[in-house]
Amino acid sequence: MDNVDANIELQRATNFEAVLFAQVDVWIKERIRQLSIEAVASGVFTCTACGEVDGDYIIDYRGQRLRFDAITTYAFLQFLSSDETQP
Repeated sequence: MDNVDANIELQRATNFEAVLFAQVDVWIKERIRQLSIEAVASGVFTCTACGEVDGDYIIDYRGQRLRFDAITTYAFLQFLSSDETQP
């Protein structure tokens, strides 16, 4: 494989990753919206617009204001929705 072929393969891999991660970003944002709606019943409030505009999500949880990136926000809201948080 010469340098041209190697560069073409690298571009294909990079393009594939870009498309794949764009799809993951859309999925994460949608899951955060859904989990945020579910969390309101427990008194947890998430600023989803903040994540889309600023890149960080702000969550009001038990009187504390938390700021997380998308992946951490998803994990935190998923954790709150699990049975493990119930006494």
